[in-house]
Amino acid sequence: MALIRNRKGMLSSLDAMIFLSVMVLVSAGLFAYASFEDPETITSKDVADSFFSAELRASDLYPTEDDQIAPICDILAACINSGNLTKAKEYTEKVMRDLIPRHSSFLVEMEFNGKVLTAGAAGSGVSSYYETEYATAGGPLKVVVCIY
Repeated sequence: MALIRNRKGMLSSLDAMIFLSVMVLVSAGLFAYASFEDPETITSKDVADSFFSAELRASDLYPTEDDQIAPICDILAACINSGNLTKAKEYTEKVMRDLIPRHSSFLVEMEFNGKVLTAGAAGSGVSSYYETEYATAGGPLKVVVCIY
């Protein structure tokens, strides 16, 4: 009975609860989408160092029964030299997409004994470029990584 007589108090409480609910939703939205840190800039050198320092089973990319773990440089050089490029290209593109944030365009070009493997697609305006050589069992693997 007391609530019926004092409708102003009930409306004020309801108004305050709605206001607080809306403010909680707005605050949650701001915290979810706001970035309080400067975006991390990743360079082609960082990406190349991360990718080419990995080790893999030879059978993951190269058609062999050998399950030995080897540096990825050696496995990619063997793939390029033998012409088995499909798995190597797919693997390189998948890992590069994971390493490069915000789905930037990238191009990775690997040359071994005059044969070339290209992964990714060139974009417009190079934001980072890195060129290096990695020592493999069969000779140097020349690598160019571009982020667009």
